[in-house]
Amino acid sequence: MDTLTTLASILAVLFIGVISPGPSFVLVARTAIGHSRAAGVASALGMAAGACVLCIVALLGLHAVLQQVPLAYWGLKLAGGMYLLYLAYKIWQGAKTPLVLADGGPPDAAGWLRHFLVGTGTMVSNPKAAVVYGVIFAALLPATPSAALNLALPPSVFVLEGCWYLLVALTLSSARPRQTYLQAKTAIDRVTGAVLGLLGIKLLLSSSR
Repeated sequence: MDTLTTLASILAVLFIGVISPGPSFVLVARTAIGHSRAAGVASALGMAAGACVLCIVALLGLHAVLQQVPLAYWGLKLAGGMYLLYLAYKIWQGAKTPLVLADGGPPDAAGWLRHFLVGTGTMVSNPKAAVVYGVIFAALLPATPSAALNLALPPSVFVLEGCWYLLVALTLSSARPRQTYLQAKTAIDRVTGAVLGLLGIKLLLSSSR
């Protein structure tokens, strides 16, 4: 495959993972709803920056290293599964707890940076995301990727992840979607918790093979 075809294939597969429910979506959604649109945007851009870091790490050969050290790969999947189960439990447990809204004002520079860094940290510290990037790149990248492909992937991933999470932040910080979310918070949190729990179980089962 040529560079553009390979790039498009990788982004198409990543997009499916990006829009699936997960800790990143929950964080951006709750930041946009409970704080402000600007805080949600900062969180969304942080997620994109974190994804860009994972992309670069994957390009540097994380998956190859994990394949050569099976114990490390097993440990990463185990940690990812436990992380998702913990998050699922916390979300399910707090489903009926009312969400306390902030005053909606834009954060100052320090607040904006804090939301950005929390978003970045959440994405980078998510073992499942690291596994996903490693596996997808190992499966779809050619044995010797071109320099153009290596240069194009990180900014493309930033744009892909950034556009999705910005859409989430801008949508849920609007009055009507925000009110709808708040009214259906218990059901949405229960569904999100169940989905994350199933993903965690799946990852744990895959680590036992």
